[in-house]
Order: sequence, then structure tokens, then C-alpha cells
Amino acid sequence: MAKYNVYGLGNALVDLEFEVTDDFLARQNIEKGLMTLLDEQAHQVLLDKLNQEFSLLKRAGGGSAANSLVGLCQFGGSAFLSCKVGDDESGQFYSDNLQQAGVAIRVAELDLQGQTGKCMVMVTDDAERTMNTYLGITADFSAKELFIEELADAEYLYIEGYLVTSDIARQAILQAKSQAKTNGNKIAMTFSDPSMVKYFKDGLDELLGSDPIDLLFCNEEEALTFAGTDNLADAAKVLLTRAKQVAVTRGADGASVFIAEGEVKVAAPKVKPVDTNGAGDMFAGAFLYATCNGWQTAKAAEFACAAASEVVQSFGPRISKEQQQTLLAQYQG
Repeated sequence: MAKYNVYGLGNALVDLEFEVTDDFLARQNIEKGLMTLLDEQAHQVLLDKLNQEFSLLKRAGGGSAANSLVGLCQFGGSAFLSCKVGDDESGQFYSDNLQQAGVAIRVAELDLQGQTGKCMVMVTDDAERTMNTYLGITADFSAKELFIEELADAEYLYIEGYLVTSDIARQAILQAKSQAKTNGNKIAMTFSDPSMVKYFKDGLDELLGSDPIDLLFCNEEEALTFAGTDNLADAAKVLLTRAKQVAVTRGADGASVFIAEGEVKVAAPKVKPVDTNGAGDMFAGAFLYATCNGWQTAKAAEFACAAASEVVQSFGPRISKEQQQTLLAQYQG
């Protein structure tokens, strides 16, 4: 049996959550609903403005792949994350946060100097999350941080789409993919955000490659944008040439999982969302947990939708231990 269900690659970011107004986003010329990269100076300017107008709601460990692996581990799975943090208080906070959640890391073995990445998560009253990110030291994520030998002890390699913005990160991912094929690992990937598909589609094409990966996660907007269509069924046909299984989240409408034999469609529980940050990440983590434990596709998708629905009912990308136990009892019983 593999030591890890999933070996992941992702940006290490400390989330700083603020509840803001649409007017604030408009005044700051921030594109709502997307992730936008900032340099250090622009990050500090925006952070100062946020602190002047709003109160910090929550600081939490973040990053798309990290959130998914935390979710998987919360349900009893096992995971290793290859990531990069600085030698600052935020880096120590991030490392402690991951390890407390059960995610294995080896960042303490790296002699890294610099600032840990931060993501300002701005949530409006419609529960939409908008993110502005200063990558800090993770902007230079490379093969040096892979600890590639850990991949041999995993069932899945999981790739975060946000890494596509960096040339050296893409090269690290391609190295990990090559090793995964040699090892016989399954390969999963997430597009992470509509901005990655909108602005970095060529890089995603490179990472997906010509040989279909095993599992792709995306939301409906990302699927339609990638395929260049307004019809999800047509988008699925395109995506199924790049992945054997495509899990598409659809917000309040649930999710659709596409395989060669057709579509598995599941509904989402009806809830009142307050913060959509981390919902897609939790869906992926819960789905991977269920898949690694041999659950049928429909049950895995229902479980993942239920987990994502729990996330959106409070601020932050994670759920409580009580929520996790309740979900497991419901779906394993």
C-alpha cells in the first residue's frame, strides 16, 4: 500500500481574508472573482488600504493544492506537499499549519531565505471570493523543492494550475510528470482559477501534454473557457482528449463528472454561502479521498459536493473536525 494517497505540487500561501464591498473592488480596479498576481510593492499598498477600510477576518494556510491535501487528510487520507516557504514568521506559521492538518512536508530541510507568499482574499456579500496574490519566495518554485523520491510512495501526483505562471515551476512539473509515468503513479491536475485558463492557456496545454492524465478538476467557467465554447457537453468532449476523467464543479448546481462512457451528474446540498474561497479545493480533496478509497464515481462526487457546501458556509478554506466527522459518518455509514 502506498504511503501517501497524494503527492502534491503547489504554491505555499498564507491567506489573509477580508470582507469587502463591490465598491472597494471597483475603486481599486480589481477584477472580481479572479486571482491576480501582484508584486511586493502593489501587495503592500493594497494590504494597507484593506486594513484601513476593513478588519482582517482570518489568517489561514492557503494555496490551492495545499487546501485540497488538507481536506483529504481531514477525512483520514495521507498526503505529501512539495512547496516553498521563506524564513519568516509566515513561513513558520504555514509549516506548522500544514503539519497540524496531517500533511507531510520537508521544507525544514531547505535553506531558503525570503518572504513567504501571501494571498489577500476579498469576499463580497454575494460570497464571491476575489484574490490578489504576492507569491514571494514561491515565485521561484523549482525542481530543487520536489523531493521527488517521495512520489514513489504515492498513488497520485496532483498538480496545481497556479504554478503555470512560472517557467521554472512548469519545468519542475514536467519533471515530476515524467517520474510519475516511470513510477506508474496516476496523475491529477486542477486548473485552480479562471484566470489561469484566460491568461495562461498555452502553459496549461504544456502541462497537460498529449498523453491524457487520469483526472482533471475545473469549474464550469474554466471548462468553457479552455474549450472555447458556451456548451458544457462540448467542452467535456475537448477536455476528455486531455484527461480520462473530468470533474467539473458547478456551484449551487452541483457537479458533473465526465468519462468516456458519459456524464455522472450530482446535485449540491442547498446552503446559504458566505465565502466561496476554497470550495473547489475542498471538492478536489474530498473527491481524491473517496477515489483513493475505491468509492464509485457518483458517491465520490456527492461526497465532494457535500464537503464543498460545508466550506462555503463560513469564512476560510477549511471545515471543522465536527463537520468532517459528520460527513464521513453520513457517507461511510
